[in-house]
Amino acid sequence: MAPWSQIVASLASAGVALVAVKLSGDQKTSGNARETSPSQNKAVVRKLYREVWNQKDKGKAKAAAYAFISEDHILIDPSHPNPTPGVEAYMEMAESLREAFSGNITLVVDDLVAQGLKVVAQISYKAEVGDKKARWTGTAVMEVEDGKIVKSWVNSDSLSALIQLGLLQDVAFGGEKTSPDQFQRVTKRAAGVKVTADDHEQEQGGGGHLKASDLKVVQALLGRSEAHPTKVLTGNEWLQYFDKVASDDESDGETSLFNQRMRIDSKTGLDMII
Repeated sequence: MAPWSQIVASLASAGVALVAVKLSGDQKTSGNARETSPSQNKAVVRKLYREVWNQKDKGKAKAAAYAFISEDHILIDPSHPNPTPGVEAYMEMAESLREAFSGNITLVVDDLVAQGLKVVAQISYKAEVGDKKARWTGTAVMEVEDGKIVKSWVNSDSLSALIQLGLLQDVAFGGEKTSPDQFQRVTKRAAGVKVTADDHEQEQGGGGHLKASDLKVVQALLGRSEAHPTKVLTGNEWLQYFDKVASDDESDGETSLFNQRMRIDSKTGLDMII
């Protein structure tokens, strides 16, 4: 089983697996570059996730990466201002994710939207570590020339994954008992830095507890004030659940109850404004 620090570091690195592709679809390019349609661009993205991210055979995944990723590829992530370009760097990110979860992770493409040169992907992650399971979502935007991805923008809900795996306490729920020092300890472990007794004493001493005003900021950024759900729904499952709750309440003529239930829904953990 992979160490927890490897999982934390992998989840924290660039949203792990989301891509946005700029494709030379509607514009003519110079040289021998070929034009591609929005449907062809979406096909590239689907193949990328199927043949690279969900491929357990390292050799096949790497060969597929060379087919879909440009040698000039760059991951655009403000938290990583000095990315390493190329296919090898891209594969390091993909392989670190799979190794962190010992291969027990799947990326599902929920939807793709293509317009002009760009493809946006909605992704659901499903992963297991021992008896811990996690499901979370992400969004990708990608840029390709001559049929290969040259730039990737990534964004995923890694915080939710860390909470579900028991690697981070939910800071949106717990009031004054919530300690931001946990973030520092988890970051140290991910970087391979030893956590000292002083770190634990500082947390137990209460010096790092969140103030009410800070907690409001945390809740506003997370979009919820309730505890993180023990079961997370993603993709079509979430939409089906939403539709069921709405239809059940509407059939009973309880519109106000529907609004209340969606705001404090225990299965999604989201504050919904209807």
